[in-house]
Formats: sequence, C-alpha cells, structure tokens
Amino acid sequence: MNEVQTFVLEDSGIRGALVRLEETWQRVVAAHEYPPEVRALLGEGVVSTLLLATGLKATPSVSLQLQGEGPLKLLLVQCTDGQRVRGMASFKSYSEGTPLLGEGRLVVNLDTGKPDGFFQGIVPLTSGKLEECIESYFAKSEQLDTRLVLRADAQRVAGLLLQVLPGHGEERAVEAFETAAACAATVSVDELTSAAAEELLPKLFAGQSIRLFSARPVEHDCRCTPERLAGVVRMLGADEVKSLLAEQGHVELKCEFCNRAFRYDDAQVDAIMRGTAQASSAVH
Repeated sequence: MNEVQTFVLEDSGIRGALVRLEETWQRVVAAHEYPPEVRALLGEGVVSTLLLATGLKATPSVSLQLQGEGPLKLLLVQCTDGQRVRGMASFKSYSEGTPLLGEGRLVVNLDTGKPDGFFQGIVPLTSGKLEECIESYFAKSEQLDTRLVLRADAQRVAGLLLQVLPGHGEERAVEAFETAAACAATVSVDELTSAAAEELLPKLFAGQSIRLFSARPVEHDCRCTPERLAGVVRMLGADEVKSLLAEQGHVELKCEFCNRAFRYDDAQVDAIMRGTAQASSAVH
C-alpha cells in the first residue's frame, strides 16, 4: 500500500485520515544508511506530513521540520500536491536507546497556492514522541482536538489521524472524540500497515456510520531536476563558481534528499551561467 485515504465518522463529527506506505517509503530512505531510530522517526515524519496535508483543500504544499538539541539535528519532510513526498534527516553520533529529540521546535509550513494562502506554525517540541508534538501543534495553532497514531515495522510506515470537525466542539462531541481516540490507540502495527480501510475502520469504530473516500496514491518525488539544479548553480554566483572551478576543477552539488551528487565541468558551468543549457551532468 502506498496511499492516503480520508473518512468521516458521521455520527460523531470527526474527520479522519489513513496513510500507509511501503514502496514509497523505501524509496525515501533507499540512498541513506540511517540508524533504526532515525529511520523510524523519519518514517513518522513522512506519514505525519501527509496526514497534515489531508486537512487542506485543493493541492497544498506542506513541509514539516524538526530542529532539536538532541542527537537529531534536523528532520525535514516536504509534500507537494498533497501526495508527493521527500524527506531527509541529519543527526550526530549517539548511543543506542538515547532519545533523539531534545529541546527544540516543530515548524509546519502550509501553502495552499492561493493569494495570502501561506501559513506557518512554530511550536516547541513538547515530547519525545512525534505524534504528541503534532497534537500539540494542532492544539496551539488551530485549536482543534486531534489524535495521531503512528506505527511502523521494518518495511512499512503508517498513520491514523482523528480530528474534531469545526463546529462540533460541544460536550457530547468531545466525549465521542475521546472514545474514538481510545479505540484508535488499540490498533496494531499489522492492522494499521496492512488491513484494508473497509475492514479496519468498522473494526476500530464499531457501530459508527463511516463515510470512506477513495484512496489516493502517494509517490516519492525528490525534485532535483535539471532546471532546479541549474538555478542552484546560478545562485552560487560567478565569483563562487570560479573559485570552486579553480580549486577543484568542477562544481559539485549533492541532493540531501536522494543523496545523489551532480558534477559540472567548466563547459557545463559556462553554459548554465549563460542560460544556454540545463544542469545535466553525470551522477556520482
């Protein structure tokens, strides 16, 4: 499964979303040798970003960024069109079992693509668990009761989001949300990563009227295209480019997401700077 699927618990005024990834997730981490704990946290970050995107209309761009003083220095996930993702993590040496998140902050950027449609939320990291940090973000930035359940095994990552719909904040709805959240917390790794939504949701939320929407595919999309790379070379400026060519005989760019290195010689750099060629090159 590589999909995102939304649903509504119609009797309770609760919206929900499911994300399950396997091949797409494997492509995100394929070129990196992340330790298991970093790999798992990045998986949770990718799933959380996709879940964040389900709450926006049209085709949003969403980014989630963790910056901390613990072993994890930076985690960045970007999602475009609501379903195209890439992610990376930067960390320093640590002992196995050491909590990755220290003091730091969670930054969420939402871009709806419309005029005045860019929003940024910044909240402190309130927990060593990413799902609790995301819940805190929703509570502070959007004042919406939200519950996340994140699960992963060696090959797959998955997530479930529940959120009270606006206008359903009355006491009965709050009680219904707490009940639904307690039910969601019982889901196993195998159920959340593998079971079809048509089977899983009625089992978790027995007796609820569930409106399930069509699943949408999730794809890995690094976006280190020749056009973007040419722009990066130009952004370095003529002086910096000349210095690199003099020192190294080439200009090399490395994509932090897919871990590919792109190398350009004098002729290629000259063509890029004059705007007569794209940043095509051999990959190393």
